Amino acid sequence: MALAKGVARVVALILVGLAFVVVGGTIWGVCASAPQVNGVAPNCGPGPAAVIALGILLILVGIGVGVASAYSGPRTIYPTMDPAIPPPLVRPVVVQETIVQQTVEVRCRYCGGLNPVTATKCSSCGAAL
Repeated sequence: MALAKGVARVVALILVGLAFVVVGGTIWGVCASAPQVNGVAPNCGPGPAAVIALGILLILVGIGVGVASAYSGPRTIYPTMDPAIPPPLVRPVVVQETIVQQTVEVRCRYCGGLNPVTATKCSSCGAAL
């Protein structure tokens, strides 16, 4: 955001300076091309030259602001590492693992009791599974 404002200022200063130079040059040209009266050229006065000088000054200030803003941008400062100071120790993280085991059971077709899938006889009624 700050960069856009800086660029806008620089462009505005240069464009206003160019406008002053163009206006001053036009006034000077119109005045200088005016017909002579009794063999004397018209006196344009210091006005057009002052407008042109102001325009050139604005252009130079715009360029200076642009150069200054280019060199005054944000800087990154990196921390210095002293080889004499060891880096901080990192403690290992202990991960605990839990194993969940499920058993599959089947129902007895005679009494409806639940029995392990590996059983051959019902634990409730003794019937063959």
